[in-house]
Amino acid sequence: MVFLQQSKRADLINSNSVNKPPSDPIASKARITVDRTTMNTLKKLYCVVLLFFAATALADPRIQARPADYLLSGSLVLSSGQVLPAGTRWYQAPDIERLKHEVADASFRGDLTEARRIVFGYDLITNTYATIGEGRQDGQPPLAQGKIMNCSSCHAQGGTVPFAYAFFRTLSFFGLREQGDKGVYFEGLAYHRDARTRARDCGRECGGPVMLTDNSYEMDGLISWLKVVRDGIYPGEGLLFDAFKHKADQAKIPGAQIPLFPKVMEMTSDPLSGKSIYDTHCLRCHEAKGAGQWSDSRGYLVPPLAGKGSFSQAGGPLMIPVGAAFIHRNMPPDNPGLLSQQEALDVMGYVASLPRPSVWWQDYFHRHNPCARPAYLPLHVGTVPREFPFSKQQAQFGPWQAISDWLSSDACKASNPAIPAALEWDFTTLTPIW
Repeated sequence: MVFLQQSKRADLINSNSVNKPPSDPIASKARITVDRTTMNTLKKLYCVVLLFFAATALADPRIQARPADYLLSGSLVLSSGQVLPAGTRWYQAPDIERLKHEVADASFRGDLTEARRIVFGYDLITNTYATIGEGRQDGQPPLAQGKIMNCSSCHAQGGTVPFAYAFFRTLSFFGLREQGDKGVYFEGLAYHRDARTRARDCGRECGGPVMLTDNSYEMDGLISWLKVVRDGIYPGEGLLFDAFKHKADQAKIPGAQIPLFPKVMEMTSDPLSGKSIYDTHCLRCHEAKGAGQWSDSRGYLVPPLAGKGSFSQAGGPLMIPVGAAFIHRNMPPDNPGLLSQQEALDVMGYVASLPRPSVWWQDYFHRHNPCARPAYLPLHVGTVPREFPFSKQQAQFGPWQAISDWLSSDACKASNPAIPAALEWDFTTLTPIW
């Protein structure tokens, strides 16, 4: 507005000068022309600058926490009976930049070794290729080959953004075996997973894949970061109510999980429609066929949605209702929630149709109990129950309610009795995953 006012004032001055008898008519006319040309040029330059910053903001591929995300949208009753009113702040992200500064100048007042582990764990999540991939500079061997995406592509801002695969409850929910926790039973491969094995499984199925062995320095750094996501680094950080750190109230943490659409089991994904929506809203960042944007020095600037650097066929988000819930909530980053539930489901159908690598253990999913497989698990992953009466297309793209009903029926169980589970190999560094 100030610029336009100045512009009008300049035009007025020029106009007034035209009405005055000039001493040199030719020089005066030239001066007026130059002044107007300069003003028009400045206006154009101003518009270009505005467009540049607007385009830069729109191109930012990172999912950000919104100011209201850490405030309760409604009242919440804890298991103790305590009522947290709407508007209560329940979380404060750890100040990792402050910690990095204090580690660099050795001013951190605490366990400096643990502080360095925290920083390493954060870098592992947010700059995975340069920290544990082929781009690492610490002299240690890479834990993955080729192009790998950052863990924060899904676990936004180091796992501190609600509804973006946050780490708020990860450590408390899965526990640590060294602290006596058994972990949580994983039906897919029939074993219990604590926080370490859960992180290991996530790495080997998504993002490259990456193998973090259970007791490695890299895994220790990741666990250290998970602790500060929950507890904070400095006072007043992390989960601000201790109740959220205990199993009775973990499920009440806002955004710790991404709920599926209420009627998704009755919905159908249309990958052809999804391709059109992708081209309109996703292509500008994720590129054609989900290739992502790669930098040789920084790794993936925008994560790939297909190919070797993306999720394997066994990745959880490749189950269309699961991935669609994430897309609907978080995409596109500059306008989250833009897509309807149906549009998100269609886009995820297109993404799930793109080529990606398989992994040897995906054939073992639900081999011990085929009727326990999720209704929306594609048939190219895991054991297909005998007498399965549905098409490959319906299993992947829906609707899924009839499949779910059949999987829980006596007919399925009669044809597919449960058997003891067993893998031919264990997930160790001796078992190549690429």
